[in-house]
Amino acid sequence: MIYGLLRPFFINTTKMVKDTLSIHLPSRLTSNVCPSPVRDYEAAVSTLNSLQTNTALLDSYKKQGRRNHSVQQLNLSETVKYLSRTNVTLEQLDTLSVIHVTGTKGKGSTCAFCESILRHHGFKTGFYSSPHLVSVRERIRINGKPLSEEQFTAYFWQVYRALYDAKENEHDMPPYFRFLTVMAFNVFLIEKVDVAIVEVGIGGEYDCTNVLRKVPVVGITSLGMDHMSLLGNSIEEIAWQKGGIFKPGATAFTVNQPSGVWDVLSKRANERECILEVVPPLEEYDWGIVDVMLPHSKRVQTLNASLALQLANAWMLRRKSGSPNVSESLLHHNEINGSNSVLKALAFPVTSKMLMGLCKCSWPGRLQVLEKGPISFFLDGAHTMESIEMCSQWFLLQQRNSRDVMTILIFNVGGERDIFNFLAPLIKCKFDVAVFCPNVVERCVPATSDQANLKVSADQQQTSSKRIHKIWNSFSEDLLNTKDVETKNEQCEETTNVLKRSYFFPCVFDAVTFVENQAVMHNKKIHVLVTGSLHLVGCVLSILDPELSIPSSHFLAEKHFVSA
Repeated sequence: MIYGLLRPFFINTTKMVKDTLSIHLPSRLTSNVCPSPVRDYEAAVSTLNSLQTNTALLDSYKKQGRRNHSVQQLNLSETVKYLSRTNVTLEQLDTLSVIHVTGTKGKGSTCAFCESILRHHGFKTGFYSSPHLVSVRERIRINGKPLSEEQFTAYFWQVYRALYDAKENEHDMPPYFRFLTVMAFNVFLIEKVDVAIVEVGIGGEYDCTNVLRKVPVVGITSLGMDHMSLLGNSIEEIAWQKGGIFKPGATAFTVNQPSGVWDVLSKRANERECILEVVPPLEEYDWGIVDVMLPHSKRVQTLNASLALQLANAWMLRRKSGSPNVSESLLHHNEINGSNSVLKALAFPVTSKMLMGLCKCSWPGRLQVLEKGPISFFLDGAHTMESIEMCSQWFLLQQRNSRDVMTILIFNVGGERDIFNFLAPLIKCKFDVAVFCPNVVERCVPATSDQANLKVSADQQQTSSKRIHKIWNSFSEDLLNTKDVETKNEQCEETTNVLKRSYFFPCVFDAVTFVENQAVMHNKKIHVLVTGSLHLVGCVLSILDPELSIPSSHFLAEKHFVSA
């Protein structure tokens, strides 16, 4: 069974990296670097994890409330400082050709589609994303592949020692995400990528990736309410933050947005002298003789695929002919929403390489299905209200033609979310069993683990998960008190069935083992929905597919594309 096969995966092992590494690092990084007694991958991960913002500091930030703009601006100036300590100037960063993408939902998928399209056109790509699912190496990719352990180790220690040797006091080191941003830019410059697809961490205006000054192409995915403590309590405030990545002379693309977003993005585009266009529906493109389709359960990806096509195409046009004059470019688009700065991007013929990039793109943990014997794991790191609604609909669609199948929910969610409303859509899925656990693979997570999280203490994670479990069980009482007498009996019967079995486990490994045992006990197929957090999905994948070797495609084509 899964437990027996995978238990060796959790035995802590150390793989030493050879003294002579295959990567040639330029002198600007190797100067003043003291030899480290241990330079293996686990030591690198452990040292990187030590840069995570600890729980006490995060708690102090929460007590202070949302920080003002001048304080947030320090995030950018600090990033510039640390870049300079690795001898990367802003002028050097200007030479990096970047596609910069932000948003609330779908930015990772959009970046993955875009990277795959450009790679299938023969360009050498760099890709910086977050968070990682299984290994931190996933965050920095060259030609679609995460850095190898040897590559990551070499680059990490070179950047780390350059920063460490230049620090002015004990605390003068970049935190986790800022360090990786500095490292990613170093890697992309050294590797001489043709294009770097850079996903924003949080927000945009003050995100440390926004030290980029010259960006030809920008993308904004669907916006929603998330990270309010940092970005604002209204969709307009969040849109202002996201629009902060607009750059003078850039072409920016976005998807249809909620009411209130357009005016903000339009104003920001005008301020930055940036063209803003909304992408067309996927069916408006010229697909030639191909019958293109997305499974109905993955229609959400049509927005991301259209946005990726526009981003990749705009970048290739700019590379071929140089940046067009903004005023001339405006003549070739259709005005929408009554605004001269929000235009409708034109659909275009999709080439065979574009189609191949879409079809061959693998982006795990998002609307992914993994088959493990009699157990089907449905994985989607939905972490917003809109995403959890779509995820629930997706899972329900998968059950339409299923007979005699046991359904199980594995759930956890982090951050400051309205848990009651977040769980409500999942009740409609009528799970036979619900399982709750924190985002930890095993009960004790070593500091050398890619999954180690110092931002939240182990006790806090356990307490939070138990609270979610309690709220799930409270649904039965709340529905019993409904004022709608006519539907009361029906609701009570349904709720009793849904909530008749729920469990809490201290770690994901115990939750997966429980699911495996259910398959043995009941001798039937089991469908398991894992959702609420990409970190939770990552923990499950580290058990089921630790190398992320099982493709996760979100785009299908019924026939081969044969025209150029």
